Amino acid sequence: MERLENCIRPRQNLKDRQSMLETDEEYCERWITIRIIYLSGFLMFLPFGVVTTSLWPYLQEMDSTSGKAFLSVLFAAPPAGQLLFSPLIGWCSNRMSSVRILFVLLTALYIFSNALYSVIELFSIPQRKYIILIARFGFGVATSINTISRAYISAATKISERTKTIAICSLSQTLGLLVGPILQSLFSLLGKDGVVLCGLRLNMYTSGGWICALGGTVYLLLLSPSTFVHRTIAFKEALKHKGIGKGVMENNQSLPMFPICMIITGYGFLMFFYVSFQTTISPIALDQFSWSHEESLYYLGMLLTVGTLCSCLIYLLLPYLSKKYHEHNVLVYFAILPMFLSQVMMIPTGQQKIEITDSGSGNSTATLFGCTQEGWCNSVPTISRYQLSISYGMLCVSFSVGIAITQTILSKLLGARPQGHWMALYTSVGGIARIIGPGTMLVYIKYGLYYLFGLGSIVAGVMLIWIWFYREFLHARTKLATKVPEEQELANFQ
Repeated sequence: MERLENCIRPRQNLKDRQSMLETDEEYCERWITIRIIYLSGFLMFLPFGVVTTSLWPYLQEMDSTSGKAFLSVLFAAPPAGQLLFSPLIGWCSNRMSSVRILFVLLTALYIFSNALYSVIELFSIPQRKYIILIARFGFGVATSINTISRAYISAATKISERTKTIAICSLSQTLGLLVGPILQSLFSLLGKDGVVLCGLRLNMYTSGGWICALGGTVYLLLLSPSTFVHRTIAFKEALKHKGIGKGVMENNQSLPMFPICMIITGYGFLMFFYVSFQTTISPIALDQFSWSHEESLYYLGMLLTVGTLCSCLIYLLLPYLSKKYHEHNVLVYFAILPMFLSQVMMIPTGQQKIEITDSGSGNSTATLFGCTQEGWCNSVPTISRYQLSISYGMLCVSFSVGIAITQTILSKLLGARPQGHWMALYTSVGGIARIIGPGTMLVYIKYGLYYLFGLGSIVAGVMLIWIWFYREFLHARTKLATKVPEEQELANFQ
């Protein structure tokens, strides 16, 4: 009972109270707000898991004239919205006394975008694909709330609290990715007809949008002034230790530009390959296995769920791997190497041709299931379900390890100096990769699996050789950077 009460109303321990940085009431308000921010990570990542497998069949149902090229545009819309508006929103948050207003506005946009995604059927057919594009772009702008969340957590936590807080925030985002495919698999049982309530259709495509909109509405209630109170403590702690940071400010050690560029480039390619696979996985499954849309949502939902569980497991094992092996080796053998193998695994090697079936015999208007791409479908053998599953599993391992370890190494390479603009560049490279990644759909449409994953294997192989050959640069600079205490870095930054 005491533990439950402490979760609802956090209590300051004796050590924190003796620091005299905040009162018991301020401590309670600060941690309630932080826990509300945890929920924002889950909420913003939930639609990614829901939409990934259903967007392509949903687009076909709403506008059968839309091709796979437009699907790549829909996948690129959210990162484009985030990339364009994150700097503006970050600039506004630095000049406002409380970030609550920005949280309210972005959550309202999140609700609107998900609801709009679910009512596409109400619009005329020529307009539908553009309404989906608007909904996806609006959702991308709303995800800029993650930028504010990271900035607020940095300001609202003490050094001793920050690592655990950021870890929980990352875990909440991963749980959003985990729950999304599970929900989509369950929604597939509704079928494409579903049920109609109050003139609005609830089916396997729209249910995810309605659930996300409902979650956003509940979250909006949690953002009331009585629960979400803007409290910061990092600057107070920095003032207490301001004498420590003076010597650090005199550190004019030059930046190790080569390993920094190598890490940022590696992160960009990790993000690029992950987004590319997420974009093409649904069309590939429909083409290769002759699945119906319902089967695609069900099976791919389960695959993405298992992949996310693997990501959670790897995330828990990462501290152990970093201690047992050096971080540069973890990057090479647990991130870049699986990325390369995931591309090689998807290259067709068998002799069996892709089957094309229809929804009814003797009916000229029957729906075709299987690969209908002109130019390569009849000449490229099919892949197996095992190839797709193993490849996606390795990609999940690569992405989970790579995203965490590249940010860790980059932080240590930068050393005891302000890192805000470098971390902004790091985030921007990821955003650009998320915009370019869906463009690989054009390669798949025109040339097929050989070119898509053959070129991917070459690029990933070159990246693997490059980082493996120069990996000692990362190790040497990491050891030097860790000589500076974390308290000095924060004091210098403030």
